[in-house]
Amino acid sequence: MLSLGVLGTAKNTGKTTTLNALLKCLSGKSIAITSIGFDGEDLDHITGLPKPKVLIEEGSFAVTSEEAAKHSTARLHLLRRFDIRTALGSICLYRVRQAGTVILIGPHSSEDLLTVKQTLEKDMVEVFLIDGAINRIVPFQHSDFVVLAVGASRSTNLDFLLTETRIIVKMLRLPIGGKDRKLVEGLVSLEKLSSLRGERILVESPMHLLLTEDFVRLEQLLNDLDVAVMRKPELLCVTVNPCYPERRMEGYALARIDLSELARRIERELDVPCLNVMEEEERLCRIVVEKIDKQG
Repeated sequence: MLSLGVLGTAKNTGKTTTLNALLKCLSGKSIAITSIGFDGEDLDHITGLPKPKVLIEEGSFAVTSEEAAKHSTARLHLLRRFDIRTALGSICLYRVRQAGTVILIGPHSSEDLLTVKQTLEKDMVEVFLIDGAINRIVPFQHSDFVVLAVGASRSTNLDFLLTETRIIVKMLRLPIGGKDRKLVEGLVSLEKLSSLRGERILVESPMHLLLTEDFVRLEQLLNDLDVAVMRKPELLCVTVNPCYPERRMEGYALARIDLSELARRIERELDVPCLNVMEEEERLCRIVVEKIDKQG
């Protein structure tokens, strides 16, 4: 079984749109889906704007909470209840008996995600799709691949988006470590990195470095260190979402900016495929399917 995470840099950066495209791309395979957190609500709880729904086909698997399953339009058949509890009931494994929308509330910790993965491998799942955001990033250390979702809802400043994307990509490209390094376990703060200047260190994953608001400072510190990681997902591509909630006197309205130049610069300067899923779904499919088929 291969696992693929869709990692958003903020709310409304296009994770669900990317996830739905991937579900269509991989419809010929046995798929399971979950979220590190909450995905699939009708309205954004801050802006009040409609959010895209997660659409799941008959025969697929969904890992979500009991209460979330009740509010999904897909007809779900309970297969297993995990000993993983949330405020909205235990996390369960369901088989989709009739296609529809699904609300996803999945495991929050790396350990719980591993438990779910081990179960899915026994159920002959081919691809496990995992949705999550940068503030819930650590469990992504156990995914095989990741798609990074960047969008105008994070910022409408293209230079800021490019800088942030560059640093995240740089972290995801840190080498897998070997011997003769100082192991730094757990989450690594900027203060901890500052105290390790000049050393050769080994951290658990890039995700253990990225839980900071100051990515520029993180990059500066890493320039003074020799850092390797124990494990990491492979970055497949970056997606860009030009839509964002714009604050107006009467509330929020959906606005958009042109991110085509950002996409071109990401491809040119970071050497990673970058695309708008709404306009380039077929390209996303080619990138993902080719990689998964090659690994399979």
